[in-house]
Amino acid sequence: MKMATAQSDSPRVFCIGTADTKFDELRFLSEYVRSSLNSFSNKSSFKVGVTIVDVSTSLKETNSCADFDFVPRKDVLSCYARGGESVVQLSEDRSQAIAIMNKALETFLSKANGEQILAGVIGLGGSGGTSLSSSAFRSLPIGIPKVIISTVASGQTESYIGTSDLVLFPSVVDICGINSVSKVVLSNAGAAFAGMVVGRLESSKEHSIPTGKFTIGVTMFGVTTPCVNAVKERLAKEGYETLVFHATGVGGRAMEDLVRGGFIQGVLDITTTEVADYVVGGVMACDSSRFDAILEKKIPLVLSVGALDMVNFGPKTTIPPEFQQRKIHEHNEQVSLMRTTVGENKKFAAFIAKKLNKASSSVCVCLPEKGVSTLDALGKDFYDPEATSCLTHELQMLLENNERCQVKVFPYHINDVEFANALVDSFLEISPKSRHVECQPAESKSIQDIQNDNAVLQKYPSCNGKNFSRLNDFPNAKPETLQKRIVILQKLKDQISKGKPIIGAGAGTGISAKFEEAGGVDLIVLYNSGRFRMAGRGSLAGLLPFADANAIVLEMANEVLPVVKEVAVLAGVCATDPFRMMDNFLKQLESVGFCGVQNFPTVGLFDGNFRQNLEETGMGYGLEVEMIAAAHRMGLLTTPYAFCPDEAVAMAEAGADIIVAHMGLTTSGSIGAKTAVSLEESVTCVQAIADATHRINPDAIVLCHGGPISSPEEAAYVLKRTRGVHGFYGASSMERLPVEQAITATIQQYKSISME
Repeated sequence: MKMATAQSDSPRVFCIGTADTKFDELRFLSEYVRSSLNSFSNKSSFKVGVTIVDVSTSLKETNSCADFDFVPRKDVLSCYARGGESVVQLSEDRSQAIAIMNKALETFLSKANGEQILAGVIGLGGSGGTSLSSSAFRSLPIGIPKVIISTVASGQTESYIGTSDLVLFPSVVDICGINSVSKVVLSNAGAAFAGMVVGRLESSKEHSIPTGKFTIGVTMFGVTTPCVNAVKERLAKEGYETLVFHATGVGGRAMEDLVRGGFIQGVLDITTTEVADYVVGGVMACDSSRFDAILEKKIPLVLSVGALDMVNFGPKTTIPPEFQQRKIHEHNEQVSLMRTTVGENKKFAAFIAKKLNKASSSVCVCLPEKGVSTLDALGKDFYDPEATSCLTHELQMLLENNERCQVKVFPYHINDVEFANALVDSFLEISPKSRHVECQPAESKSIQDIQNDNAVLQKYPSCNGKNFSRLNDFPNAKPETLQKRIVILQKLKDQISKGKPIIGAGAGTGISAKFEEAGGVDLIVLYNSGRFRMAGRGSLAGLLPFADANAIVLEMANEVLPVVKEVAVLAGVCATDPFRMMDNFLKQLESVGFCGVQNFPTVGLFDGNFRQNLEETGMGYGLEVEMIAAAHRMGLLTTPYAFCPDEAVAMAEAGADIIVAHMGLTTSGSIGAKTAVSLEESVTCVQAIADATHRINPDAIVLCHGGPISSPEEAAYVLKRTRGVHGFYGASSMERLPVEQAITATIQQYKSISME
């Protein structure tokens, strides 16, 4: 790749975009960034270079742009090369191509940052371009300027920004040519970005000098603001710097990311309400890793129970039906709060205690007896002494009170100034005696020093592609849908960590689903074959032209969804249906109440000339991959069938959460298949699919299904002989076979009654 020559040891910014479709816009932006950098840095001792980076996913090659240093897409893709590959071929499927380019860009930028010459990144694009760039930008350390001019900057942006300091500029008009509006927007964004870069470089020497202040992370909600304000004021007098985080799920993750990065040396986790949303299913939830970073870094922690009296939802109409009769407080038009119960508070206490009992560093838990939020006070909506008392008593009972972990109870409300002082006093007791120590994040080295330490940044060698995190953006997701997916996956991962298998089941009737849930199943899937097999026909009837597969699923929803109380219910989608606009159909499934999808009916069960003809005529497996990718972007849980390693790779790159290794039509029973691979062969096939999946996404869950695996004993046989396979998904084996056996045996018992 071409890089700068005479001043190649100078800091550089990357202007990143798809040159195949945004060439003019990318050149205009780069020219304005360069002009602004030159203008702003005239009096400085350094100059900043500008390099254009092409991340196009089409086959069109661009090798230069005006007089700018230019990195063609093949050089970016070289960072994705795996297993000795010299050339990476992008998939014709756009979502898969974007996923690969995203991973390559992330490694490219990581390499540049490792050379310590990267001064900032700026990109532009629509939803695809923003998805491609955003997760790579997020991977860069806080402080490096990162900007994207985007058509989706004014919508739901959490999935793009995450816990980073990425800035999105609304493009106002589509990024499609240079016109009177786009000129203004691109110029302003370019100038703002240049200002960030120059400002950071100017102050880099100052930032490299330790401030001498110990930085503390503090969590807050509107209902705990009086407490946090008093704590913040007292800590300032004691010589501490405080960083306050809004406990919205993202806030807690941002705080712990900064703990990991060395920016925070102590935590006052006053507002732990994210735990309530995680346990109950609210929209501002943490995940199961909450508190882990703090405990792993062994920094002082004072924890309280602020706002654990409430679970957060969106507008009142979005509250799940099972909670509609609970005590609800409308915070505003967009936020509704639900009072937690005694039973839920016990679960919160158990979650917190399980974490803190593993601590090997100083922890202090401070509990207010008279209320945990402004709403939990005499005369207020959430005043419930029994529930609050249960929370504090349960924590006292479950926490191991010793020298390492202290538990203190105070006769105050959380927002009383006396309680705020007690929190700070407790922190001072467990914090290091010498507070004024140098605790600087690694990013603080000055650019001037970096230039003296590093050779010219010439070219990035190919990277081996390890440790990539797969594309994880959900541009079309509703918050409540995405939250359901997060909660479901975390529960499954928690089971896996405990050594328990994940069990999914197909259901063709309401009674099947009801008692699958009673038996402890983890996932339930509805698709048309369930109805056929429970009507005494073979499951393959679902692949033949006997009825509208997608219409049947909607009908089955009315029968099944009302009787399933807790377990996630997914829809089997016929993605090759030529009479459905798939994006609209997925939205319909979401609105009905399904939390995810599976690709069934599937062409994967066809082989030979017929399968080849389906592929050749545009009705192939690729449509199923596209459907899974679309569902993933909506934040739906995705659990597709894969019949071979190549299909597993395609589904994993599309963002699939769970890959089901399909061994063919289930054998056994009155209408089961007679032709199938052997159980021993299934072990080999399932392992190959699991390995292919985990090469793309090491975090994916893999289940086995079908063929000779038709009983618990056979499932156990496969699971014990494979690696990285986490459970079993059954359809016929979960409802048809048990019904056949139970009814037959019951009738035989009746017939055996003696009449003598």
